[in-house]
Formats: sequence, C-alpha cells, structure tokens
Amino acid sequence: MYTAYPYTYTSDGEGPWWGMRCPERVYERMVRQMGGTRCFAYLTNNRGEALAIAVEGPHLEGDTNVFIPQWAFRRLGISDGDEVTLDPILEDLPKGETVLIRPVTGVTVEGPMFLEGLTEALNQLGVVQEGLLSAIVDPSMPDLHEFMIENLTPAKVCLADGELRVELERALDRPPTPLPPTRPPTPEPHDFDSLIPPNTVKSQAGFVAFSGTGYRLDGKPV
Repeated sequence: MYTAYPYTYTSDGEGPWWGMRCPERVYERMVRQMGGTRCFAYLTNNRGEALAIAVEGPHLEGDTNVFIPQWAFRRLGISDGDEVTLDPILEDLPKGETVLIRPVTGVTVEGPMFLEGLTEALNQLGVVQEGLLSAIVDPSMPDLHEFMIENLTPAKVCLADGELRVELERALDRPPTPLPPTRPPTPEPHDFDSLIPPNTVKSQAGFVAFSGTGYRLDGKPV
C-alpha cells in the first residue's frame, strides 16, 4: 500500500497536472519492466476503483508515498493521506481510435485554440479512460477544465496520441437546443351547403336574377 498526497506536500510544492510521481525504486523497476518506454500505472482506492495514470517520474520523499494531481483525488474519491495500491500497467494497452467527450461547462470550449489544446492535453496524459477527466487545455491560462469521457473505442482504457479522433458533445451546463415551434393543424373545410334544408334558396349578396315572385302577362301570380 502507498499513501497518496497532492504535489503541495512535495519540497518544491508543484508537479505535473497530468501524471504522478512514485518512489525512485518503484520507478526504476517500472522502467526495467517496460523496456524504457513511457510508464503507466493503476492507482486503486480501498473500494476497488482504479484510475490509469501516467508516471511522470520518481521522487526521493519517502518509500511509501505517491504524489498525484488534485483531479486524481476527485476521480478516486480519496483525501490527502489516504492509502492506495499502485500497480504498473505491464500489458499492452490498445491504441485509442475515437473518444466522445462532454465538457462539464461550456466556457471550456470557447477558446479559439481549444481543440489544439485538448489534443495536446490528451498527448500529455498518454492514457485515457471513461469517466471524469480534468485537463489543462490552454497553457497560457493553466486552469483545469473538467470533462466526462462518455465513450472510448476500442476499450474503456486506451493509449492516447495525436491520432485519437475527438468527438464533442454539448456541455453539461448548456440547455438542449429547443425544438422548432409546431404549426397548429389546418382545420378541415366545412360543407355549409349540406346544412341548408331542401328547397331553400341560399342567400347571396346583391341582386339575384329570378329570385322573386313570378307573374303572368295578365297580372295574376304564377
């Protein structure tokens, strides 16, 4: 078991937003096992919930301490000083093909360089998995933005690089687009002629020829 702390507990008080640091002996063993390639590991809380995260490098501040970014605490639901297990990811993870991402707030996507920044953030993470993710998408404004990774192919945990195709959904705080107003139904025409009793002359505006009483030439009514 290892004890998890944020980077504020380190001697320099800061660290990478995208990865963790582990004891030097653990890091050296990972590098040997993985053949010198980039290292990734699973951090698991006491409920068995795991997070795949990149290992940025080693530290010399205790053999049982791991230092992780704040978003990883939120993702795992743990607090400073809680215990976690650390397991190197030795199997070959599949390469990500497509990822469906929903920003938590719409402000996240308003920057002109958002997509480029998101691509770079995913490259820095190196590994992504479904669920909550926090990332810096604009290095000039180093604020963490939260996303929900709602779908990831071909697996729930994948390697991420510049070839990962990103699909964006509407932000969680943005209401759905209202449906266009529906037009009221056109009333069906009524056959008013059918309502006139038989042998009744229909009224018309103006003069109607041969509509009065008829008379014979001798003056008597017809």
